[in-house]
Amino acid sequence: MTSRPSRTDPIASTARPDRVLRGLVAAFLVISAAAFGCYELLPAGQMASWAVLGIAALAAVVVGVMRHKPDPALPWVLLGVSLAIEIIADLVYQSLGGSIGGDGPFPSAADAIYVAVYPVMIYALLGFVRRDPPEYSRGTLLDVLIVAVGFGALSWGVFSVPVTPLPQLSVLAMTILFAYLLGDPLVFALTLQLPLSGRLRSWPVWLLLLGALGSLYSDTYFALTELHPDWPSAPGEIIGYAAFYITWGLAALLPAMAKVVQPPAGRPWALVAPRTWIALLCCAALISPVLLLVNAYRSTPRDTQVLVGCCITIFLLVFARLVQAMRAWQRTSLRREAQAYLHTLIADAQDSIIVASPRGEVRFSSHSAQRLFGARLGRGPVSGLFTGGDRDRVAHCFDELDDDPHAAPRWPTAVHVRSADERIVRAEARWSDLREDPAVRGIALTLRDVTEERRLEDELRKQALTDPLTGLMNRQALQLLMLRDQNAAAEDPGAGGLLMIDLDDFKEVNDTLGHPIGDEVLVAFAGRILEHVRAEDAVARLGGDEFAVLMAHRSDPSMLEAVAQRLGEAFDEPLETSAGPLRVAASLGLVAFGPAAYPETPDEAQAQEADRDTDPDALMRAADLAMYAAKAEGKHRWRRYHAGLLDQAVRRSELRAALDETLAQGALAVWYQPIVHLDTRQVFGFEALVRWPHPTLGLLGPDVFIPLAEETGQILELGRQVLRIAAKQAVAWSALRPVPGCSINVNVSVRQLREEGFVEAVRDVVAEVGIEPRHLVLEVTETALLDHDDVEVRERLQHLRDLGVAIALDDFGTGYASLISLHDMPIDIIKVDKSFTSRLTTSDRMRRLVRGLLAIGEAMGIHTMAEGVESWEQHEQLLALGTRAGQGFLYGRPLTPADASTVWVAHRPLPVEDPRTSPDA
Repeated sequence: MTSRPSRTDPIASTARPDRVLRGLVAAFLVISAAAFGCYELLPAGQMASWAVLGIAALAAVVVGVMRHKPDPALPWVLLGVSLAIEIIADLVYQSLGGSIGGDGPFPSAADAIYVAVYPVMIYALLGFVRRDPPEYSRGTLLDVLIVAVGFGALSWGVFSVPVTPLPQLSVLAMTILFAYLLGDPLVFALTLQLPLSGRLRSWPVWLLLLGALGSLYSDTYFALTELHPDWPSAPGEIIGYAAFYITWGLAALLPAMAKVVQPPAGRPWALVAPRTWIALLCCAALISPVLLLVNAYRSTPRDTQVLVGCCITIFLLVFARLVQAMRAWQRTSLRREAQAYLHTLIADAQDSIIVASPRGEVRFSSHSAQRLFGARLGRGPVSGLFTGGDRDRVAHCFDELDDDPHAAPRWPTAVHVRSADERIVRAEARWSDLREDPAVRGIALTLRDVTEERRLEDELRKQALTDPLTGLMNRQALQLLMLRDQNAAAEDPGAGGLLMIDLDDFKEVNDTLGHPIGDEVLVAFAGRILEHVRAEDAVARLGGDEFAVLMAHRSDPSMLEAVAQRLGEAFDEPLETSAGPLRVAASLGLVAFGPAAYPETPDEAQAQEADRDTDPDALMRAADLAMYAAKAEGKHRWRRYHAGLLDQAVRRSELRAALDETLAQGALAVWYQPIVHLDTRQVFGFEALVRWPHPTLGLLGPDVFIPLAEETGQILELGRQVLRIAAKQAVAWSALRPVPGCSINVNVSVRQLREEGFVEAVRDVVAEVGIEPRHLVLEVTETALLDHDDVEVRERLQHLRDLGVAIALDDFGTGYASLISLHDMPIDIIKVDKSFTSRLTTSDRMRRLVRGLLAIGEAMGIHTMAEGVESWEQHEQLLALGTRAGQGFLYGRPLTPADASTVWVAHRPLPVEDPRTSPDA
């Protein structure tokens, strides 16, 4: 904290000595002393010397007002005006042959100018106390009036009564004399009001009072010499006038002059020195009665009436002052009671309360503050309670108040203080400026210990920004870090990168080994990432099996790709878990950002187009697109983002929106592929195949939109609509050929099968359209039976069989389902995959494999049928192997409902003839 100047130094008022100010003060004192010395020692130059003395005082006032800028400045300006009038009067008086202090014509024109000084001085002195608090100014004004009336009575009794019989003075002369005798006491009394109201420690106040006393002394002596010409001259009769100029000029030069016009910071003198105040009031009140006794035998009735009037006036003023003092005492008592009550209330308060003076010293402290700070509290500066930068900030705020009482410092609110046991305590500080409150007169500080609260907040904030499983930052923390880097990149452009990492087929780990092992894999996976990134890169887990690496700003573009390549290769090594080493691959998507993300070359413009937007959400979307592109290309690789990926994403979004609209309108089309008995080639059913009549893209096959529907969940509604349409069509065809009726096969996705209300939806469709359950075959892929221990899937399949619906296992033999699944799951039909059928005519080994599959089905009582039959040779091979049913292009491609109806009604073998004997063969 900056050291403060000594309060006893009338010149120093700032933290550092003002050499210029000291020079001005020294110059003023030297000039004043020289002028006064010349006046006394050189009679021939008295007029010029005295003029120099007065002008020096006037110049000092002007310099002080311009330098220290008091607010308001009018009182000091008026004091300067009064000095100017006084100088003019002195020059006029000396020009008329008089000398300072007497020996001149009386009355004269100079006296009129002298008398004109009093209204200006009185108005100026009243301006100093105009802003004082009422409880101070009222009592002080009564004190001043008592003193003024007492001095007036003294002047009347001492000077007026003895000269009443003197006829040599004219009425004008007597009026001017009495103006001096009454004006000077009034000026002195008004100047005395300044220290009486609480400005006890201000040097300019004492200098002004000394100047008024000097003027009073010299004017009184001048009046005595005019009333008693035979009185001898007193030594130093002009000292009072010289003191008047010197002290008022010096008062204006001091920095504290700006505070004289401000409300008093201290208590009134009546409270500071009550005994002295009472003694002075008693002396002032006794002046008139004493004068009545002294002049009882020589005064006229008029003089007695004046003195009696003074006695009555002083009595009433003293009575009013006592009433005012009693009220002040009552207010003080009530305030003390309130303070005692307040002290009782805050005695057990947890918050620490400290009241500091405007200069920053401790005036009051609560019990909790004393417990917190102990002996460190003392009466020293409040800033000493704080630590580090908070100490300097608090000290600076109090310095602002000291330099400018109207300042509004920006007090620190979140602070650190040092307790009695040397602990650093985090606290919330509340500062209240109560300098205008007479009960406080200072700055109230309330400190609330929030150390534990902030610790908990920090812990919660850390938990909110940290992934609990891996200890990495989470998505929210990563976004905050990206925002920070975005601001840094605005000032220092450079390349940065975001790498999105997603484990391939992580769901299989959870489904086959359980979630605890899955958690171990995620923790080991996070550790592997940390091992292969740079120290300046940030790693986060975004959720599930998705991770991200924010590569440091100003990374070299080639370094970004090197990190991506290194991470992609890092997962070739198995991860250690309690279930043993597990090989887990990952797909990565890289997006680079910043104006220097990649060098632009004509050949690589499209491939190296980087996202210039550094918005966190946009970057994460771009990295996601690149990562999904890597998965689409076969997984276990990394891909860099380019604008084409965004175009694909936009198209997928448009396709999804259009599919939503199509589903809402029920505008899907269902085509049908015939299923025949191989021995008769008669159609006994159809497989329902969905088609989408897109308004702009034309008729779309399922390979275009079914994967999208699986990802978005639209497959649920899509499956329900296809099931209803196909079931209605089967009912219609069964009505045309009641015996044995039309069988309809409908594909069911894994997501549909895992939906909780799927069985109820099938039951509702069966009841709604009236289809016989035995005519409805639901085809599920082998991926649905990946986990033969999946109780929910097994129960739903069993409920469907209980309903009478047949269950067909599609794409059988492609390697997903184990043979135990055929035993545990309620399967009615297995469909041999096209990959087996297509090689029957070229591979003996494949024929033996298909024969084995058929034997397994027959042994377990499961019907078999073949898919993808496209040639007569395949038909004959399947028939020879004992396959009962099949479907494929040999028997018919997917047909529109109308064409399928024609085939069904015709009831002819398919194909109608041996393709080998056909004329077109």
